[in-house]
Amino acid sequence: MKVARYYSRQDIRLEEVPVPRIGTGEILVQVKACGLCGSDLMEWYVKEKAPIVLGHEPAGVVAEVGEGVGEFEVGDRVFVHHHVPCFTCHHCLRGHYTLCETFKATHLDPGGFAEYIRVPALNVARDVLTIPPGMSFAQATLIEPVATCIRGIERAGLQMGDTVAVLGAGVTGLIHLQLARIMGAGTVVVTDFAGFRLEMARQLGADLALDARQDVLAALKELNEGRGADVVIVTAGSIQAMEEGMTLAGEGATVLLFAPSPPVAVLPVSPYRLLFSEITIVSSYSCSPPETRQALKLIQGGRIRVAELITHRFDLTGVDKAIHLAAQAGESLKIVITP
Repeated sequence: MKVARYYSRQDIRLEEVPVPRIGTGEILVQVKACGLCGSDLMEWYVKEKAPIVLGHEPAGVVAEVGEGVGEFEVGDRVFVHHHVPCFTCHHCLRGHYTLCETFKATHLDPGGFAEYIRVPALNVARDVLTIPPGMSFAQATLIEPVATCIRGIERAGLQMGDTVAVLGAGVTGLIHLQLARIMGAGTVVVTDFAGFRLEMARQLGADLALDARQDVLAALKELNEGRGADVVIVTAGSIQAMEEGMTLAGEGATVLLFAPSPPVAVLPVSPYRLLFSEITIVSSYSCSPPETRQALKLIQGGRIRVAELITHRFDLTGVDKAIHLAAQAGESLKIVITP
């Protein structure tokens, strides 16, 4: 079978490798679509793993079923989650499924940018979902991104009527916008540098979509009776964006850091302001089986509009082009690889 193997952003090779052999409890899935994630663009994050077959948002068709698998059959259309928790460790019992060692150890073989993937038995048992009729493979690749945003916005503690500021109108920013609406936000303000993305935010229900170079705080206060935001969601991994997020936070606000910065980066924070303005900083990484099921239902019911977010498709020979296009953060949103 063919895979797109990442050695560096400038060196992505189409290679021929054996189709993975499955064992007891496992399934082999023919990948029909796999989303390109923002984490695939973070060179500092992926270079230590290279060479690697990227892609962790796959959807496809069950091609082979291992002994002991009763829930799935050859021909089933499925979404596959790349990590699953144990549900019994210290972290899982406290609800922090993504900190679980089992969660970190479970992976797809070899990765979603391949013609076939082997799905380990734990993943099969805990987070492979049947794609409902009417949902395309491309739409199903958004289950994992939507699920990560569900977990993030829940950790942010959004309340009905809150004013929400979303920094970044990329895929996760636009999903957070829609989730905020579903959860009863009173006002949602979205910022970005790209006009294309700001227009998409307006189409998806933003009350105000602003160029990030403007005085966003002044515009926010004018819209919000002189206050900052109650919830700030920072979807960019830059320290500058996180600092802006802190600036937009009003008294009693929660700031959600939704994207990682490089390990050496440091965010300067005023403990004085945190204390006397009672500002809370939270973070959120990935998602777990409860959120993937919620995401599937929201997409299936049309509550989260994902079809509009898919702007480009490439086959395995175009993974390098897809990564470079996504890195420009211009007139593209979700890019789907279709092996």
